[in-house]
Amino acid sequence: MSNALILIIFFAIMLSTLFLGTPVSFSLGFAGVLGVILWVGSARLSQIGVITYTQGTHMNQLILPMFIMMSEFLSNGGVAENIFTVLNKSVGKLKGGLAIATTIACTIFAALCGSSPATAASIGKISIQEMTKRGYSPEFAVGTVAAGGTLGIMIPPSLTFCIYAAITENSIVQLFMAGVVPGLMLSVLIILSIIIRVRLNPGLINYAPKDGGSAGKVMDAAGAKEVVEAIQSAAREGAGQAQATAADGGEAPADRAKEPTFLTILPALALIFIVLGSMYFGFATPVEAAGYGVVGAFLIIVFQRKLTMKMFSQTIKSAAKTGAMMIFLIICGTFMTFVVSYLGIPQEISAAIAGSGLNRYVVLLLMYALWFILGALMDPTSMVLLTIPFLYRTLMMLEFNPLWVGVALVLGSQIAMITPPVGMNLFVLKANTGLPMNTVIKGAVPYVLILIFGLALITVFPGIATWLPSRMF
Repeated sequence: MSNALILIIFFAIMLSTLFLGTPVSFSLGFAGVLGVILWVGSARLSQIGVITYTQGTHMNQLILPMFIMMSEFLSNGGVAENIFTVLNKSVGKLKGGLAIATTIACTIFAALCGSSPATAASIGKISIQEMTKRGYSPEFAVGTVAAGGTLGIMIPPSLTFCIYAAITENSIVQLFMAGVVPGLMLSVLIILSIIIRVRLNPGLINYAPKDGGSAGKVMDAAGAKEVVEAIQSAAREGAGQAQATAADGGEAPADRAKEPTFLTILPALALIFIVLGSMYFGFATPVEAAGYGVVGAFLIIVFQRKLTMKMFSQTIKSAAKTGAMMIFLIICGTFMTFVVSYLGIPQEISAAIAGSGLNRYVVLLLMYALWFILGALMDPTSMVLLTIPFLYRTLMMLEFNPLWVGVALVLGSQIAMITPPVGMNLFVLKANTGLPMNTVIKGAVPYVLILIFGLALITVFPGIATWLPSRMF
């Protein structure tokens, strides 16, 4: 049987199991096991044990659960809300200032989180309510959070970069540094787009009066009433959760009467520089830096008196659950990589593309299209594990920088996460705000174009991604 037919069968198996609702890790592992039995030889099944032991006991596998634990501590400790509140005081009075504050808050929290949906959910929980209360269009408000949330997988510590490094055996530290400048560039592009859109269309920030009077320019009165009621309902649910936390031994509403200041968020900002700076200057390995992050996040919420037994228990359980899931993904993805490499499929793909005479940027555009489609159907980690084993060798043959490829892949995932109709961040925000899906989609579409423009800049000027890693100590 030809490798071309084997490749088609591989994808048919994986996609059919995915559409049946099977977890991605099981789908990858099932395809790998079936591939060994059918085309490699059942004697090679022993490699499952070798790969599982090697990947499961590798020191670098501590990075994922520790960065997840750091983000969980900070998310549950209300750090995202504090960051937004402080930034709101600084730039909130500017024209479109709340949207700018939201984007900057997403940028900062992304450097503490590593997850796009978590960034969107944490910042959106307070910022969307605040923007709509101040008269911002609900579409504009939710779209800003959707776009800012995508920065969670570009700005380090990015969990997607960790997975990409594990599969391709590139330096995690260099990949982290490669994401810094593109992440900041995308944040600036989003802010510039906010300033321009607000000037061209003042109705975006004068959508409805604060007193809940007549609807603004984007919707009719009935539509505005529906959206406002949805936001108010989400706010009431948040208040109910806060009361439940207080009943469990957390802070009572009276304890939070004091507004956060810059000094409140200074420890979180310092933690960013400690974690990233220690890796950049070579003072710490990624595992050690992740450990600093966990200890620092724990101390922050302890000294801010946000730690409860319930929160601590939830954080540990969530970190263990998510970390174990991602390590199992890596194990299954690595086994599938072993199978396709053993069969020589990546080599044949590379040879076929080299023999086709296609320009390397044409090949790259085709891969972008593939990433956009798959990224809209699954999370970034799954997309990396599904495509990189087949495409990485081809991209290296075409002389693309491996760090740049990682950045382009992550940015493609960012775009897919807010691309209708099935972008993951769209569903996260719909669930958290109660807004109609058409409102969430309309708000996200303009930012999809901004991110595509950012991808074009990185493609034309790859030094945006490769400069900072080249300057590392």
